[in-house]
Amino acid sequence: MRSWMKKKYFTLLLQSSVVLAVFIGCSSTRNHTFSALSNQENTDDKLPVVHSIKTINDVSSVGFEWSKVADTYDIDGFVLYRLKKDSKLKRIATIKNPYATHYYDEGLETESSYTYQLATYKGDKISKLSEPILVKTSFINPVESVFASLEYPKSVKVFWSPHPNPSVSKYIIQRQNKDGKFLNVGAVKNRLFVEFFDKDLEDGQKYRYQIIAENFMGDKSRPSVIVEGKTKDLPKEIANVRVSQNLTRQIELSWDKSPEEDVIAYRIYASNNRNDKYKFIAQTTNTSYVDKIEKDNLTRYYKVVAVDKTHLEGALPKEPAMGETSDRPEAPIITKGTIQDSSALIQWENNPSPKIATYAVYRFEANSKTPLRFGNITQNQFVDKDMKVGVAYRYQVVSVDKDGLESHPSKEVRLFLER
Repeated sequence: MRSWMKKKYFTLLLQSSVVLAVFIGCSSTRNHTFSALSNQENTDDKLPVVHSIKTINDVSSVGFEWSKVADTYDIDGFVLYRLKKDSKLKRIATIKNPYATHYYDEGLETESSYTYQLATYKGDKISKLSEPILVKTSFINPVESVFASLEYPKSVKVFWSPHPNPSVSKYIIQRQNKDGKFLNVGAVKNRLFVEFFDKDLEDGQKYRYQIIAENFMGDKSRPSVIVEGKTKDLPKEIANVRVSQNLTRQIELSWDKSPEEDVIAYRIYASNNRNDKYKFIAQTTNTSYVDKIEKDNLTRYYKVVAVDKTHLEGALPKEPAMGETSDRPEAPIITKGTIQDSSALIQWENNPSPKIATYAVYRFEANSKTPLRFGNITQNQFVDKDMKVGVAYRYQVVSVDKDGLESHPSKEVRLFLER
């Protein structure tokens, strides 16, 4: 019965391993101890020596099986020693059962070589050590079919094939830094979840990635092949931005259409100072825009950028385009203001500017603050026949351009029709 249980346990141990079992039989018994064994161990040559030790290796653990010691009543159990390259022999386990024929060691490094020896013990004494058992841990195969995207905005999508090893529980995504070192940038926690988005990246830049699988024990696979991804380029700079400099209380902008097919709109930024921060003022699908401004003789600076279908917008150009609103017309210069034939006669110099369309006269009666406006005057004089006797009047004249923009008022003319 004991033999059947032993065979069953060992069969299960074989099935759970990722790699093929490597069995090591008995060999020459010339050397039963390591020279590095501590002199403090109290050896009893009469205690039975363990023979026929077999091992099965996993990624970070190793299982042991040995033949049952015949004289179990002569021992209290077993002591397991481990030696790693460039280190000392170390007691790693005391098995307090003389009937035991199996044990394991875990937490080992992958793809690393270890040497083990087993001894029996009774009280504070141990037997001669068994023949050295050479063990090398195995590894998890690298993730395969790894790809990286080349056209996502500010991100790279990394995707791969599911690892065939069912013990894999997660994937670790690493990105190479500027020093050439691969650092963790993310992880996904299911063997069948095989994509990762690396976000908040710089535009139009290349990035290199590798994937590492990890099993339930925390053992890591060999790194995958290195793949290169790239973020989407920003839309190109807009060419030939044209800005008006002589319109009344508005500035017109126009530019060449972007040659890029995925550009769907344009954004306009403006500032009243060349070197200040530029503020977003409008978005349009056209290649022109009119900026309505309620100020005259205003200089304003503009930058236009393209926006693509992923809502990625181009970088602001270094140099702005400058626009200006036209200044007010010059105020008329009064040449005459007098009472003639019981009427007020106001004359002024004719404005030679081709932009001037008409003139207007504002009349203030007595102490009124609200003037009466006489517009559409095409001559350079005005006659007010509607004066009241004994009332003081004040007159101001303005030039009016083709867009209806008035100049500042002229100097005031005061007239009084006596009784």
